[in-house]
Amino acid sequence: MAKTNRLTNNSDETDISLLVSGDSIFTIPYFQRAYKWKPGRLKQLNEDILNVIDESGLHFLGAIIVHGRRSNPADPNLYDVIDGQQRITTLFLYLAAIVKTLCDLKEINEAKQLFLKYLVIGRDTGQISNLKLHSCKEDRAQLNRVFEDILSNEAFLNSLEAFKIKYMPATGAKRGTLWNNYRAAARFMKDQVEQGGIDRIREVYTAILSFMSVVQIDVNDPTNGPKIFDSLNSRQEPMTVGDLVRNEIFSRIAKEEPPTIERIDEQYWQPFYKHFQQGSKNLFDLYFFPYGLIHNPNLKKSEVYNALRAKWKDIDDPEKIICELREYQNAFIDISCGTNFQEHTKNICRLFRNFHELGAPNSVYPFLMNLSNAARDNVLSENEATQVLEVVESFLVRRAVCGHEPTGLHAVFKRLWVDCGNKPTRDSVIKQISKHKTVPWPTANDFKKAIKSRPLYGAGITSYLILEYDRSLKGDQPNNIPWIEHVLPDSPTKDWLEIFTKEQHEMLKDLLANLIPLSEGMNRSVSNKLYKDKRDKYIKDSMFKSSREFAQNFKEWTPELLEKRAEELSKWAAARWIY
Repeated sequence: MAKTNRLTNNSDETDISLLVSGDSIFTIPYFQRAYKWKPGRLKQLNEDILNVIDESGLHFLGAIIVHGRRSNPADPNLYDVIDGQQRITTLFLYLAAIVKTLCDLKEINEAKQLFLKYLVIGRDTGQISNLKLHSCKEDRAQLNRVFEDILSNEAFLNSLEAFKIKYMPATGAKRGTLWNNYRAAARFMKDQVEQGGIDRIREVYTAILSFMSVVQIDVNDPTNGPKIFDSLNSRQEPMTVGDLVRNEIFSRIAKEEPPTIERIDEQYWQPFYKHFQQGSKNLFDLYFFPYGLIHNPNLKKSEVYNALRAKWKDIDDPEKIICELREYQNAFIDISCGTNFQEHTKNICRLFRNFHELGAPNSVYPFLMNLSNAARDNVLSENEATQVLEVVESFLVRRAVCGHEPTGLHAVFKRLWVDCGNKPTRDSVIKQISKHKTVPWPTANDFKKAIKSRPLYGAGITSYLILEYDRSLKGDQPNNIPWIEHVLPDSPTKDWLEIFTKEQHEMLKDLLANLIPLSEGMNRSVSNKLYKDKRDKYIKDSMFKSSREFAQNFKEWTPELLEKRAEELSKWAAARWIY
């Protein structure tokens, strides 16, 4: 086989020999997903190896994304594998199978050279193992078993002389995909021996080491790894900021014995992680951006992980980091889900639940999380917190009703807590928000006009408006999220069009005044019926007081009465969201 330089023009393309022959250790994060290459992938790799041999070709394996960790110059280079775990592990298994095959062929010296150059570091590394691959928790016992199988050859073991292998802490099962694929690789090597003897095995390992290549990309920011990987390889499940945070925390105890790691995981990490699972929602990965903004209001989303790493650089204790992370967790969950893990008073709890129900944009979370903790810790009195929450809610509701996009709110809220001196008041919040001239705060007249004339059906804020109006009537408070009923139907019958012209129908049907809450079943049952046929069901069967009162107050439904109700609702809304 005649070797050319490389398959790509990328200066970081490297053959497998250079990738694994240096003084380097590739670490799969402890809690990373287990190795899982299926037989079909191995079959394809076997075919690729044979094509390289028989067609004198080259083969490019794609990109390996790693993150180099700084270490003492005397220590090995440590690379966290961000993307490429499956290929790196498979290559190590094939090299291990080659060494085992050479041992079986009594080519002990050749096996020894490959073993010491590519599979282990021949000195004390100060790490948990001197293997060049540190697999994840689930695969460690299997990887140990691979090396135990190689060292079961007594002649080979004796040839290593002073070298002593330092196995991985044996976590996980001893049987599984990793062990099975090693055995499959060994069978492939045996088949090659039967076809061409020792020379064929040499062709195989030469093909793998010298004629197969990857682009090794060492990223400064691990959050960019999945983006690069998606561009260069087939899309796989990305590693999130949450995954990277977990790996960063547990890297501090990578040298500890598994029971220590497991204890911290069980007692600290898992309760923290599982608390984000609220019903069908998992809020874990959504937490870190608002949490990061609390500590640095100028952060961009792509900078969160690096900022957290810098914040924790002098903290060696994972428990302390996890406890820090939990500081704003309950506040975040309450705003996201309408819960009350903060144990606020009934009034404060209701105000925070409003932000959940109105679908508050993520940009306001850092400010509200700070406010929640301040109210919990009595830094702000109940009255002070209430006034601030009412101001912020009014600002958001008025903007949403008037159709202003949430674009720009990040600029308003990212520094609002700091700009209010870490202890906001109603007046200071109004003052600071009002400074942002490009982010309008609708006036009472603008707000009332939008309530009366802007089509609100389908707007994100509408369900909340309807619920709040129903609550204002002091009726029962059903837990059901209402279906929104068009009194004047979206698809009117001919009889409806004798009351409303086509132009009136198009202009009025989606106004707030034409919308009432119903249960799903009742909404379907009344459908496009005339008002006289719907009215009796509204009065007798609706669980919502606003719908019952609507039918009692309006014996018929005409354009004039719809506009009358629009005027009434605009006055109610302006009084409800007064700021």
